[in-house]
Amino acid sequence: MTRSQPLAAVAVVAVLALQPPSSSDPVPPSSTPSSPAPTSSSSSPPPRSSTSATPPPVSSSSPTAPPGTTPPGTAPPSTPAPPPPAPAPVAGGGREWTLTASRLELGGLDFAGVVDALVNGQVVKVLKFTAGDMKIKDLVQTAQVAPGVKLVTAARPGSTSTVSPGRIELFTVQLKGNLDLLGIKIPVDYTAAHPPPINAPFAVFTDVTVRNTDLIGGTLTIPGARISVVPDQAPAERR
Repeated sequence: MTRSQPLAAVAVVAVLALQPPSSSDPVPPSSTPSSPAPTSSSSSPPPRSSTSATPPPVSSSSPTAPPGTTPPGTAPPSTPAPPPPAPAPVAGGGREWTLTASRLELGGLDFAGVVDALVNGQVVKVLKFTAGDMKIKDLVQTAQVAPGVKLVTAARPGSTSTVSPGRIELFTVQLKGNLDLLGIKIPVDYTAAHPPPINAPFAVFTDVTVRNTDLIGGTLTIPGARISVVPDQAPAERR
């Protein structure tokens, strides 16, 4: 009887040792600190907000144009029109007058081209000459001063009138006569439509008729000048 009690006590101790610990028992702390779980680079990104997941719609009728370009259907800004060109200068004048001479010499001559001149209130094309001096033999000048009336200024027959000194500008509608080249007379008829073909520094004309609109510069000297007012009987095309 006495021997069985110790065996029973040993059996109870063995049963208690084999049972798992109760959940109410405290868990002993680990001697090694726990490390945070590593983050995987291939992990899925967090979900986006529903307000930013869809881009704002773009209207197909008004696409966004690149910087510096005009969107289709939009009129480009208007560019101010350039100012009109300045009008060409018009030579002075007034009324046409006619010079006739048996001989006309032009020194220091330069043909400046075809220009506009004001004649009887209208702009016409004329020839512009410049010269250093003029010699006119048997000068006769006529000009219409009123309808059917003309003024005539004539030098003494056989005399030579002069225009000098300095720069002389002569605006001519027509120069008709004979160009004297070393005694050879060549008929010429110069107008704005048929200007001189060459520019010579000196020219001599004989039996010349010159229709002018203006003469600027120099002093006209007419030996034995005679001035008279007579009825205008000139042909219509010469008026």
